[in-house]
Amino acid sequence: MSLFGIALRSLRQRMATSLLTAFSLALGVALVVATLVTGGVVRQAFDSGSGLGYNMIVGARGSPLQLVLNTVYYISRPIENIPFARYEDFLPAASRADGIDGTYAQFVATAVPICMGDYFRGFRVIGTNSAAFGKLKSGNVDPYRFSQGRNFTDEAFFEGVLGASVAASIGLKIGDTFSPTHGADDGAKHDPFTVVGILERTGSPIDRGAFVNMEGFYLQKGHAKPIDGHPTPASQSSEHNKDDGTRPLALPKEQREVTAVLLRTASAPGQPAELTAIGLRTLLNEGLDVQSALPIAEISQLLGLFVRPIELLLLLVTTMVVIVSAVGMLVSMIGSMMERKRDVAIMRALGARRSHVMIVVFLEAVLLAVGGGAVGWILGHVLVGAAGPWITSYAGVSASALSAAPGAELLLVPMLVLLAIAAGLVPALLAYRTDVSKWLQSSG
Repeated sequence: MSLFGIALRSLRQRMATSLLTAFSLALGVALVVATLVTGGVVRQAFDSGSGLGYNMIVGARGSPLQLVLNTVYYISRPIENIPFARYEDFLPAASRADGIDGTYAQFVATAVPICMGDYFRGFRVIGTNSAAFGKLKSGNVDPYRFSQGRNFTDEAFFEGVLGASVAASIGLKIGDTFSPTHGADDGAKHDPFTVVGILERTGSPIDRGAFVNMEGFYLQKGHAKPIDGHPTPASQSSEHNKDDGTRPLALPKEQREVTAVLLRTASAPGQPAELTAIGLRTLLNEGLDVQSALPIAEISQLLGLFVRPIELLLLLVTTMVVIVSAVGMLVSMIGSMMERKRDVAIMRALGARRSHVMIVVFLEAVLLAVGGGAVGWILGHVLVGAAGPWITSYAGVSASALSAAPGAELLLVPMLVLLAIAAGLVPALLAYRTDVSKWLQSSG
């Protein structure tokens, strides 16, 4: 029988002890893998916010970080709304009713309004216009693509577009309708919107959004700024269901507000758009009723101050768990070695070399470490998959069993397995130094 066969047979003879030893190591490795993968998913999701096609967000005064979290990642609550006129300040003359350039139009290439406040089965409903997917670009490079259907049009007030995750989770398809609820999932139900397009998966927060025509959004009950003398939107919103196909009147601008404005700043000749963004940010923040935030800067600050330190702390704790598991394996194998010294002595008396005995014991440690490490790696990904819905609900990022952190896993997990193997050197050395005559005499 080969040395490997002898080591495997020895482990089978101590099946219960071997399984418990390997399982303790597997739990430690699983915790490390789950921490690495979850941390990688969170980083990737936040990093993806820097490639959404815009480089500035304008909203109500408050926390810039909260503005970014709410507008980019659809988590946290909106700070407050700003007047519709502030959105028009970024529009060129051709897009304004008065035919005059907005105050900041010269600094802006694209301005997209965002209206929030509704939900649909746990997903955020975002009111916007067709420019969101017609002018902005996914990853700052490619136009948004649709796996099914098309972008909604500004003239069709009750059309909507779904992100890939929303469509997959709820099972909606082109032609289906969905009715947002006001303020929360159990809020008052609004009028239905018809799905005309489903976006291709982008790997960004866009996948988790349900986007509707801003005009239809405004016509829902509770979405208009109350002003004396103007009709209530509730009476207008029902008109889109008329058999004669007439379209309801758009909400007057005096009653409109937006949650935020997404800006892609213009590039001055020979200068990057980011330089324009810095100058525009200074101008806007000197005002009294709005603030501007640079998503990349806020995301970097968030990662540096909160995400990375927490990830390192969790990684340290889970690494200590693996070390404790390796020490447990060491203690288990030393105890087993003490019980088997008579068997080792008999092997030596039958002609086995010291090196052979040492290799057999070391192979046992290798089998336990590699087996426990492999099971732990699989278990770690299973844990991430099981926690995926919870992570999505509370952190706003998508995670599954197939999520991975290749660089960290390929580096750290093998190191932890090698640590466990190194722990097997001690009982191997004990086996190597076994005194044959002493243990044979004591057994007699």
